[in-house]
Amino acid sequence: MKKLLALAVFVGFFTGGLAQAPVAIVNGEPIMREELEGSTRLNQILFSLYYQYPRFAQSLLTTPEGKAFLTRYQRDVLEDLILRKIQIQEAQARGLTPDPTRVNAIVDQILTQIKSYYGLSDEELVAELAKEGLTPEEFREELRPQAEQQALLEALKQAVTGDLTVTDEEIRTYYEDNADQFTDDQGNPLSLAEVREKIFSLLYSQKQDEAWNTWLKETREKAQVEINL
Repeated sequence: MKKLLALAVFVGFFTGGLAQAPVAIVNGEPIMREELEGSTRLNQILFSLYYQYPRFAQSLLTTPEGKAFLTRYQRDVLEDLILRKIQIQEAQARGLTPDPTRVNAIVDQILTQIKSYYGLSDEELVAELAKEGLTPEEFREELRPQAEQQALLEALKQAVTGDLTVTDEEIRTYYEDNADQFTDDQGNPLSLAEVREKIFSLLYSQKQDEAWNTWLKETREKAQVEINL
């Protein structure tokens, strides 16, 4: 009886106000509590904790420190949702659209990850989907929105960082400063020509990440964000 009562309190604590005001408004667009709950998965996490480690769950739910920890976790996840919302808004403002070929590739990657995680063959995946009343084609369509969003954000990153360059001097300097990294299996040094593309890719990736993070930070600071959590 006590366990049932505690669970009732728990459910009320984390689902209360589900249909109320949004947890954040980003440049006029809302992020609803339901979306935050789906991203944090707190209900699933805490239900599992309660049955396996009830004392730990009770501490999280009933102490000021526990509640503060859970709120901090929600705020961290909410910030991720805010950043994603800002990126989607920017991509739409630039008129970007997800590349269909890239979307299909991402769906394929997700399917491969699912099969690997659960140790399923193609045939076994089809059988598992059939138990849920889904065909492989229907499941792919369910995955498509997630893949389209990822492809859209990739297109935005490319648009933001697409004018970056890596000079010959930067490549040569990196090669000279890190010569010990560029050897063959016998330990013999590789020439600059042999590792040029590798160094270019490395330096370009570093520059792209730095430029992207700078842009994202500045765009977040300029965004009009109201948080109601």
